[in-house]
Order: sequence, then C-alpha cells, then structure tokens
Amino acid sequence: MATNPVFPDAPAWPGAKAGPAPIGHNAPPLEERIPEEFRAALLEERPDFLKKLDDMLGAGDPNSEEYRPGAVQRAKCVDTDTMARCASLVGLLRAAEKHVGEIHTQMKKPYLEAGRLVDAQKNAIVARIQVGRQKVEDMQAAYAREQRQAELRRLEAEAERRRKLEELAKENGLAEAVPPPPEPAPVKRAPLRSDDGATVSTTTVLVPTVTDYAKAFRHVKNDAKVREAIDAAIARLVKATKAKELAGVTITEDVVVNNR
Repeated sequence: MATNPVFPDAPAWPGAKAGPAPIGHNAPPLEERIPEEFRAALLEERPDFLKKLDDMLGAGDPNSEEYRPGAVQRAKCVDTDTMARCASLVGLLRAAEKHVGEIHTQMKKPYLEAGRLVDAQKNAIVARIQVGRQKVEDMQAAYAREQRQAELRRLEAEAERRRKLEELAKENGLAEAVPPPPEPAPVKRAPLRSDDGATVSTTTVLVPTVTDYAKAFRHVKNDAKVREAIDAAIARLVKATKAKELAGVTITEDVVVNNR
C-alpha cells in the first residue's frame, strides 16, 4: 500500500515489489565455487604448491599418528649456521605467502570491480537522497533551536521577575512574602506525529568543544582509548627521533630479526 504524502507535492511511496533475480543466480553457490577456483588458481603454475607447503609446515592432524612434521617443526636456531638456515626457510615461506597473496588479488579483482560499479550506482542515488534529507532535517533543527531559545528566554525572564520581587520584598521588610519557586517538574516532550504515522521528537544534548587540551586531558587520562592513543603516539615519536629518554616513559632495547 502506498504511503500518503505529508505535503501535496510529495509523491506517494510505492509498495514493495519483487526485484529481479541476481546475476548468476543459476551458478553454484559461492561457498562451493570460490574454494575450487582458488585452489585451481594456486596450482595452475605451481602444481606442487600445496605439497611443498606441507613439506614446510607439516601435513595432517598433529594429534594423529599419520601426522608428518615439516621443515618448520624440525627447524632449530642454536648457532650462526642454523640462524642462516632459518633465514632461508623464512624466505621460502615468504615466497609461498606472496604466491597466495597474488592469487588472492587476481581472483578478487573482478569482484572488486563489480562491487565498485554497484557502489557507484548506489552512492550517486544515496548522495541525492542525503542532500534532500539533510535539507529537511536542517530546517527541523533550526526550528527546534528557535523553540529552545524561546524557552530559555522565558525562563530567564521568569527568574528576573522573581529576583525583582524578592528585592522589592526585602526593601519593604517582606522577605517571607515571596514564596520560594517550586521545583520544576521534569518535562518530557511528547513526540509529534504526522498524518501518515511518522514521528519526530527533540532532545537537548550537551556539545563539548575542547579549548585547552592540557586541562581537558585531566578528565580523560584514565580512559582506555586515550591511553591506547598515547601509547601509539609515543611509539611513533621514539621511532622517529630514536629518543632513549622521555619523561614519564620507560624505553628499553629489543632485538628485531630481519630476514631478506
């Protein structure tokens, strides 16, 4: 059923209809097709790739008697000679990883290109929708702010009127003549509802703007996300400056192995 428009010049929203079948709906499911195609691509130029991988990483279930250890399981690093042999093994593993990555990129390319084309169509239409929606929401926000400012002016005027009455009472020795203002009851604004059932409500929120980061930091210094950001920033600083001493930071040495 179509929705009745709020404004006469707004078209009714049509009822949903079944869309066309997706492209390739007669093909085997992706969860079946992709593993087969990926394996075939891996072996196309390197038919023994998976066997070589088992030779390096081990084959079978490690908890079964049929398990066959690979070079990684047999590797040792106890002297400069075995350190160099480990470098050779790492080089072979990197080459295997590179091969898998290249096949991955090759197989994903048509899907990525198709996805980009679909995204472009969606983004162009959604951009138009968002511009229109934002225009209407901006009008709503402007009206809501005007109403809030009017409410604040009314409250301020009421407070000023009471202040003057209290001053006048004091001047005439009638300090008890003006009763204290009643506690304002919490006001819950009921949502507005349009003829077609859409609702809109307003909420007063607090919007912070940091003006002094050094002082503001005191309020969030124990926040986990803030500490993560500080750790990352300090790590970048130490890497860039090679600093060995920083106030509030303990800097230790570690060894990183570079296999080429």
